[in-house]
Amino acid sequence: MTDKKYIAPPWIKYPTNPKKSDVWRTGSCAEYLIKFNKNVDDKEEYLKIFPEAPSFTDEITPSDILSNVTRDFINDPKKPIFIKLWQADGKPKYTFDDKIDSNTIIMYDEILFDTSNHIHIGKDKFDSVEEIVALLESEFKSLGEEFWDEIKYTFYINALYYKIVSDINFTNELIKTGNNPIVFKSANLEWGIDQENDKVFGKNLFGLAMMEIRDIVKDVYANYDLIDWDLSGEPYTKKRCMCNHHTH
Repeated sequence: MTDKKYIAPPWIKYPTNPKKSDVWRTGSCAEYLIKFNKNVDDKEEYLKIFPEAPSFTDEITPSDILSNVTRDFINDPKKPIFIKLWQADGKPKYTFDDKIDSNTIIMYDEILFDTSNHIHIGKDKFDSVEEIVALLESEFKSLGEEFWDEIKYTFYINALYYKIVSDINFTNELIKTGNNPIVFKSANLEWGIDQENDKVFGKNLFGLAMMEIRDIVKDVYANYDLIDWDLSGEPYTKKRCMCNHHTH
């Protein structure tokens, strides 16, 4: 293992600032980009150690199976800067088989309503994931039932992603769940699931989103301990002990 330390990538130093945000054009973020570029000699090798986060990766081309309305929305440069497809068809990477076993990680939807730390996305500030979802729903659900059915998971996963990376402790706790399936207990049976005796019902969309986010942050944050914070300045958030889930 190398003892070499690296300047933090912009997507970890400022994890809730999408690449397209104006915050990168002026002030501390713009200054950090200059500093970052001066301290990275080989960008290709650097990206093998710190792969870009979804906030910095290129847009995915929407699949032709999506409606024209949805494709036009995804391709619209005026859409919210933090909204991007994670899969070309807008569907979850994983599926839920209506089963919970000893390997299942059960999370509770309190994280969606948590207001303990604001979610700053670029120049905007939100109190919670639920607030982001509610705002998106109020603004865009009127574009039609087909559109909403195709886009809602994309809204959910992006809102949840920025919550997870807004606190390194949320990120680390998610990584610790390994490859175990995740379900969300929630009264909203689209967001999560409920149980009655041995019967499980609900779509578990936020549980599926959490697993998909986990795949990404495992890679993005794999070498977090190789960051030189003396060079990079203060981290976005600091580590602390957290325990907010359990196995079934």
